[in-house]
Amino acid sequence: MLVEAAEETFATRGYTQAGLAEVATLAGVSKTLLYHYFPDGRPELYREVMDRLVSQVLDSVREAARAPVPTDERLGRLVRALLGWFGEHPDAYRLLVLEPWGSGDTGVVAQATAVRARLAGELNTLLAPAGAPLQVTMAAGAATLGAVLQVCELRMSGQVGDAEAVDVAERFVRGGLAALDLLHD
Repeated sequence: MLVEAAEETFATRGYTQAGLAEVATLAGVSKTLLYHYFPDGRPELYREVMDRLVSQVLDSVREAARAPVPTDERLGRLVRALLGWFGEHPDAYRLLVLEPWGSGDTGVVAQATAVRARLAGELNTLLAPAGAPLQVTMAAGAATLGAVLQVCELRMSGQVGDAEAVDVAERFVRGGLAALDLLHD
């Protein structure tokens, strides 16, 4: 209940403007109780919100990435899963990808870095069977994630439509990974 209230408050007000009193009121608890569960206050609560959200997006991505189809199709499914999940959860995109960097809290920034690493790790798992050097696989996974997240942002801001976002992201990612010889089955 506290984490859900915090997520709603952070989504509405942003990290720097959200107060713990607002979270407590929305959750129907005292601020003292909130500090009992989250003694480090806002940063700790925000990191908990991030953990909850990244678990949800990872569930979607893992389902797509582990389908019993060729690597190229699993990659397309993974791209569509990321675009689709963040499209359905734009507040989560803001809370996981955009807000942390302006928080001014090193723990929140570290958590955001870990979120990206976990998402890129799912891509790396998909690409690893190609047998490329680890550094190539890791860089390709990070670059792929960065490209897809940027397309998510363009889509959510209305600069790119849904169909174009999916088409461009899939073609761009497939082309780049094929050029690196990372799409083996």
